[in-house]
Amino acid sequence: MRSLRLLLTALVLSAGTLGQRARRIAIVGGGPAGAASAYFARHELQQHNTPADIHVFERLPRLGGRAHVGTVEYANRTLYFEQGASMFIGKNRHLVDLARSFNLTLCPHPCTLHPADKRPTDDDMVVDAGMLGAYGIWDPLPGPVSGPGRWVVRRHGDQWLRDMLRALWRYGGLGDLRRVRRQTREAVDQFMQSYDQFSRPHDGVYASWDAYLADRPALQQSLYYRAAELYSHGATRISQRFLREVVSLATRVNYMQDVDSISAVGAHISMAAESDEAYSVAGGNHQVFDSMLGHSAEVHLGKEVVAVERNGTGYRLVTTDGVEDGVFDTVIIAAPLPLTKIRLPEGLEDLKSAVKAEYVRMHVTFVIGTLRDDLFPSDTLRLPRLVVTPYGTTLPFNCLSILACLDGTQQCGRPGSLALFKLFSHAPIDLPQVFAHVQWHRRNTWHAYPRLEPRNGNKYGGGEGDESGAFHLPRKSLPPIVLDRMDDAGVFYVNGMETVFSTMESQTVAARHVVRLALFGENFPS
Repeated sequence: MRSLRLLLTALVLSAGTLGQRARRIAIVGGGPAGAASAYFARHELQQHNTPADIHVFERLPRLGGRAHVGTVEYANRTLYFEQGASMFIGKNRHLVDLARSFNLTLCPHPCTLHPADKRPTDDDMVVDAGMLGAYGIWDPLPGPVSGPGRWVVRRHGDQWLRDMLRALWRYGGLGDLRRVRRQTREAVDQFMQSYDQFSRPHDGVYASWDAYLADRPALQQSLYYRAAELYSHGATRISQRFLREVVSLATRVNYMQDVDSISAVGAHISMAAESDEAYSVAGGNHQVFDSMLGHSAEVHLGKEVVAVERNGTGYRLVTTDGVEDGVFDTVIIAAPLPLTKIRLPEGLEDLKSAVKAEYVRMHVTFVIGTLRDDLFPSDTLRLPRLVVTPYGTTLPFNCLSILACLDGTQQCGRPGSLALFKLFSHAPIDLPQVFAHVQWHRRNTWHAYPRLEPRNGNKYGGGEGDESGAFHLPRKSLPPIVLDRMDDAGVFYVNGMETVFSTMESQTVAARHVVRLALFGENFPS
């Protein structure tokens, strides 16, 4: 079926272009960045009446990269759960629009529905976040061995007015929230400029991510600071309590980093995710990327690229199976180079240090079971949907969420109730420390995303007489986009954008920018 679609697409593209050689493009990686590279390359070339021959090489036997769905059978039904990249927000235009165009079902996150289910709100196993409450910060000290932990902050779904009044008292009004949201909104709005650029045929081409950020000063400035530094000085100053409870909750859930280590950009993106509607695709987010590739490229699964070599006026790929047939005009690497075995063309060995990044090693554990009665205070009548441990805490987990209520929505979150849980942690979970009874569990360990750190050192503050509050150490360059160039051919790298911030949507946006540079960069205005 995929081959038939590609044949029809090729016939359409070749109309009026007889005799014109197809642009041969190799894309390394079948995740969000790779799928978007193929999809938008096909789209751009079609707009320019240029035939395309696009090949995607994926080392795994599946597509989607970090968008990886798992399943478990329970009560004669299949529950779906995201093992990796789990959700996106309403402002993510690419993912939302593409999911709808492919007739996929969007449902509120978390979503455990079958892909054919069109009535997510009618499912008795779907978590009712309004009933459970959005979140709670739970301090495990003194710990479940010697007694229950305590709730630092907790939102009750059925007591919203009381929760609001308590929050106003705890954080001294709405000033801190407004200051953070103002910073977040400015950063997100500048990121969303990309969509406007994509609507114009000769815009959105950047030779480097530094050039991309120069057009987005709020993002660029925030990349200089740790979140704790940005929000502790000047007009953006907020209380330490709000910083360590509200902002840190968002950064711990989204990037497993506290506010004194994560960049301010990472905090902005985390807070944006917490203040917008979150969605997943019923049956797995990977379906968006499967569909993108099904409409745009020939896919080679289970083929790991180990080298990119110059060959005449183009490039050839070497995989674990040997040298691939043919020469490619454009090679787009849409996988994190630090985690691959790819050998770059001769003379480019120094680029390995330029793309170096430290990735967060995340342990994800899924459990069908019941929680220990002595884990939480005895007056806890119903858990919130999301439980996060506080700033500076890593045990027994970073966060725990309820994905599905298996005793029915009315019992969900109550002591002794059965549920499907998801836990993030920096180390393997000690299941008996958290659960009274485990019917089933699955563990997954993966390099989730780069650590989001400021780009230029760890010292805050200006010199004598300088009250700008800016860093003054030399700013490190972001990973390059252009790895090699030969006349009309080249090797390009998408995933350097991940060191700014990492989401499924940002990878599709980065890929679209890189595609425009790779295909038409020299003919577009600077």
